[in-house]
Amino acid sequence: MTSIWLGKILLLTGSAAMGLLRGQELKNRTACLADFRRGLGALSRELAFSLRPLPELVAGVQGEGPAGVFFALCRRHFQDSGGESWTDSWQKALEDSPLPLKEEDLQILRETGEVLGRYDGDSQRQAMEGLLARLDENLAEARAEEHRLFRVYVTLGAAAGLFACILL
Repeated sequence: MTSIWLGKILLLTGSAAMGLLRGQELKNRTACLADFRRGLGALSRELAFSLRPLPELVAGVQGEGPAGVFFALCRRHFQDSGGESWTDSWQKALEDSPLPLKEEDLQILRETGEVLGRYDGDSQRQAMEGLLARLDENLAEARAEEHRLFRVYVTLGAAAGLFACILL
């Protein structure tokens, strides 16, 4: 009898945890987008006022979190390639980084990599402003989705566990 109750408690707890993990994915996406927004915004400002090489600028905006890890990986790929192509290093870092982002977010980051290091400072900055505006839209959508769905996932997980416990 005790093992049945223990099984039901574990089932309920596991289901609630599954809902919580799904909700946490939403929070991770929002945090990652916000981190990239800060880093790329700082990089855009630096492009306008600095003549330093791009890898040095990226080193100045590195932070913690997934975006910071990405920027460090991007610089490492650039150095490992002998400074061949910033775009290739950026794309390789995107492939190698386990970012909690949707495909549309990654597309914006791919386009950012194609812009950086190819044009003069003003052209890069102007292109970055457009990409940052799109990133802002995705960030606002991610925040709204997180706000709307986090509790739904947790509640559905707990409800599924409760339903399964009742059936047993």
